[in-house]
Amino acid sequence: MILGTLAYVFGWGVLYTMRQVRRAQGAATGSVERLWVLTDSAAPRRELLQAIEGTHTAQHERSAAQFPGKAEEHIYLIDPLGNLMMRFAPNPDPSRMVKDLERLLKYSGIG
Repeated sequence: MILGTLAYVFGWGVLYTMRQVRRAQGAATGSVERLWVLTDSAAPRRELLQAIEGTHTAQHERSAAQFPGKAEEHIYLIDPLGNLMMRFAPNPDPSRMVKDLERLLKYSGIG
């Protein structure tokens, strides 16, 4: 069962962080998915998509308006029903993200 999706809007700077935070969940890795929301019509380079294998991509030019704050500065945790659960600070500390996700997985009964 999926607890949620880590979503990042705009650029690609934190895609590596999202991947590492997800991998750090160990046995619960399958409970967290990654989504890169692209807000323009440009397609990501093939090399980049290979480097972030397993990350889902979606193109929606008006997506940024659906997220609170400056969407391009944050990583968001969204539940399977599409509800925003958390917004991580710009340039988040990956170890704190790991701890937050571990707590959510623990109390959700999934992880």
